[in-house]
Amino acid sequence: MNAPPDLIEASPILLRRAQPEDAPALFALATNSDVMRFMDWSMPTDVSSTRSHLESASSNWDTGVEYQWIIQEHHSSDCAGTIALRVKGHAADFGYFLGRNFWGRGLAFSAATAVLQWLDTQPTILRIWATVDSENQRSRRLLERLGLQLEGVTRCATIRPNIGGPPRDTAIYARIKSKH
Repeated sequence: MNAPPDLIEASPILLRRAQPEDAPALFALATNSDVMRFMDWSMPTDVSSTRSHLESASSNWDTGVEYQWIIQEHHSSDCAGTIALRVKGHAADFGYFLGRNFWGRGLAFSAATAVLQWLDTQPTILRIWATVDSENQRSRRLLERLGLQLEGVTRCATIRPNIGGPPRDTAIYARIKSKH
């Protein structure tokens, strides 16, 4: 598989490789409890932890462990969120988050569509998948709109630290590319 491009343009967004300098903007988005509710990582407590994450993301990109882009609006250049891709052999999974004030504009759909279109050009990738908290109806509908199908729900599968309590049920969605 080829490394993905640092920059992917898709109306109305631009995906650009995440950099440590994006920490203040991402931190501001990730300190909203609505945004972080269903995430499987804790809400950041300071901008330095977000910077550390982005420094790791840069290293992970260089080693092919994970590719993370900033979702940026074309017309405003505002950082709307992030989308990440992890490739393992013939399969790739992705995840995303958007700041609360960017919900309902189709930006997550555009960003995920752009990443999926790039994955479709990679002949070795046959399976594209994502997971979501079983109660996160907005993300479930988005994955379905992207053409992923529900494969099942794993019970007590994922800790959601921003909700608390025991592990929560996680829905698994996937799309299989034709092998022909």
